[in-house]
Amino acid sequence: MTQHPQTAPGDVGRTYDAFAEAGTADALGGNIHVGYWADGSGSGIPVDEATDRLTDLVADRLAPEHGTHLLDVGCGNGVPALRIAASRGVRVTGVTVSAQQVREASARARDHRVGGRTAFLLADAVDLPFEDASFDGAWAIESLLHIGDRTAALAELHRVVRPGGRLVVADLCLRRPFTGVDRELLDGMLGMYEIASISTPEEHRTHLARSGWRLGELADIGEQVRPSYGHAAAAFREIAASPDAPAAERLTEAAELMTAFGEHPDTGYALITAHRT
Repeated sequence: MTQHPQTAPGDVGRTYDAFAEAGTADALGGNIHVGYWADGSGSGIPVDEATDRLTDLVADRLAPEHGTHLLDVGCGNGVPALRIAASRGVRVTGVTVSAQQVREASARARDHRVGGRTAFLLADAVDLPFEDASFDGAWAIESLLHIGDRTAALAELHRVVRPGGRLVVADLCLRRPFTGVDRELLDGMLGMYEIASISTPEEHRTHLARSGWRLGELADIGEQVRPSYGHAAAAFREIAASPDAPAAERLTEAAELMTAFGEHPDTGYALITAHRT
């Protein structure tokens, strides 16, 4: 596994804050994760609808009962948590390592009709401030890749989810280990986005097994989300070209990395369902 040794929760939080300040979330429809196009075309539906569809795929696999309590690990700006709370009639607690995201998500919740069923906290996924078996299920959308000890984070989620509960993970994956020039591209992605590592499907399976989760399904939907990288890169370039763009040079570099990574045939995307036995 390729690892970015300097990644720490504070670094991750500051990176998300910097991209948020530049307006990247608004440019991508409000969500901070990839979109899903069933035909992989990247056209036909706008980015905001496509990113909501990815959230819906996660909710479908969680299949929560009405009134249950779910944990959103790496809740970002709160958009997925509010969407799932509204569509599934559940309570959601979201955690993030970004204080700015906690404030933004909490403010968004105050203006949302189901905001009273959501709460957002500053917390590290490897040391959650919750009792054992506090939640009926949990999800993590593109958040575990920022954590150096993936097994420890998954073990902590195993602790706070009740027996019989589900975990759904949506995350980048590598269809094979990157070497040579490909490794240079990967290292660029890890450094730019404060990513600790991007796992292969087999590594995802190993982390889950070691932390006590029973794997239900691991699907690679890389072709259905691949257009997201082009959309994100275009948005980054547009923001960087504005006269008063903060960190324009960094946004341009981020766009170039995003484009190259998205075009690589071994860039996949794992959608995982696991069970707490």
